[in-house]
Amino acid sequence: MTLLADPATYARGVPHAEFTRRRVADPVSWVEEPELIRHGDTGVRRHRGTGYWAVTTHAGVVEASRDPGTFSSAEKGAFLADPRTQADLERNRRLLVNMDDPAHARLRRTVSAAFTPRAVEPLRASVRAHADALVARVVRAGEVDAVAELAAELPLLVLADLLGMPYADRGLLFGWSNNLVGFDDPRYGGGQVEVYRRTFAEAFAYARELFAGRRRDPGDDLISRLVLAETDGRRLSDAELCQLWLLLVIAGNETTRHLVSGSLEALIDHPGERDRLVADPSLVPSAVEELLRWVTPIMQFRRTARRDTVLCGRRIAAGDKVILYYISANRDAAVFPDPDRLDLGRAPNPHLAFGTGPHFCLGAHLARLEAGELLSALLPHLPALRRAGPAERMRSTFMNAIVRLPVRFDTAAH
Repeated sequence: MTLLADPATYARGVPHAEFTRRRVADPVSWVEEPELIRHGDTGVRRHRGTGYWAVTTHAGVVEASRDPGTFSSAEKGAFLADPRTQADLERNRRLLVNMDDPAHARLRRTVSAAFTPRAVEPLRASVRAHADALVARVVRAGEVDAVAELAAELPLLVLADLLGMPYADRGLLFGWSNNLVGFDDPRYGGGQVEVYRRTFAEAFAYARELFAGRRRDPGDDLISRLVLAETDGRRLSDAELCQLWLLLVIAGNETTRHLVSGSLEALIDHPGERDRLVADPSLVPSAVEELLRWVTPIMQFRRTARRDTVLCGRRIAAGDKVILYYISANRDAAVFPDPDRLDLGRAPNPHLAFGTGPHFCLGAHLARLEAGELLSALLPHLPALRRAGPAERMRSTFMNAIVRLPVRFDTAAH
C-alpha cells in the first residue's frame, strides 16, 4: 500500500490513485507513520510518529477547517511531525499557522491589510515588469531549468520589493526556505537537525537587522509597516516579528514557485488545454484557479482534536492527530466533475489550494496576481515550450514541489 506519510512517496509523484481509493472507501482513514531517520548532535535518531487520521474528501477538509474549536492548530502545531519537546511546541506556536484564536486573530489583523485585493493591486505593474523581463530572458536562452530561472525568480523578486530587501539578497530567502520546507530532501535539509537550527538562526539574525534598520529609517515597505504597527495598544516583539517574517518568506516564495513549476509541467503535458489558453487569453483567470486546484502546492496541514468528536462518520478521540489533505480534496469527484482532467475554463472551481476557514492563506491575492501575470507573459511562447529532460521532485509530504524542470523553447515548432 502507498505510504502517505513517507516523504519518499512524493519524490515519485503525488499518489492520486491512493487518495482516490481512500475518498471512496474510507474518507477519514487511519495512517501509520513510517520510521524516519534524523541526524543530530547526539548521532542518528530514529523517529516514528503516532499515526493520524487522513481527511481526504472536500467536505471533510472544509468541515474540520471551519471548526477550530474542535480541530486545533495550536494544540500540537500545524505540521505533520510532532514537536519533540514542550519548548519546541511553544516556539512553534509563535508562527501564525500554529496559532488558534485569540492569538491568531490578533496577529493576523496586524498583517492582513497588506494583502487585501486593494493593497495588492498597486503591485501589478512591478510584477508584470518582472514577469516580462524573466520570460524574455529564458526565451533568449532557449533551454533553461524552469524552476531556477523562472518559477523561483518571480516570487523572490516580488518578495524583495514587498519586504524592502536588496534584490541581491533574494538567494538567501531561496536557501532558507528550501532548507526548512525540504527538510526531508537530501538536496536540502537532508534530515539534518543542525541544518534546520542553523537556518533559523541565520534567517532570524538577518530579520533582526532588517527590523532595526526600519525602526531607524522607515520606508514604504511591509517590514516598515509591521515594525511600527500597533495592535491592541502594543507593537509586535522581535520574536513575533521574526516568526511572521519567516512565514512571509516561506509562504511568499515556496508556494508560488511550486504553483508555477507545476503549472508549466501541466501545460506541457496537456497541449490541448495549452492551445486553448493561447487562443483565448481571457481564460487566464480561470486557468490560474484550475492550475491551483491541479497543483495544490501545500498538500496538507495538521490539526489536533481538542475533544472526542465525529468527522464524516468516523469517531476521533481527543488528542488524535488529523491531517487535512487539500491535494486530495481538490480531486474529489463529488465537487469537481471529471476531477482528473485539466480544464482551464472550469467553473465553478471551489478548490482548497489556499485552505478555508480562519487560516485561509493571507497571500492568496498576491499568488494569483503573480501566476496570472507570468502566464500572460508566457502566452506567445507557450506553443514552443517543451521538456528538455525529466522533472525532479522534492522528497516532502508537505509541499507538492518540482525542484528541477529542464525546458526548451522549440522555435522551429512555433
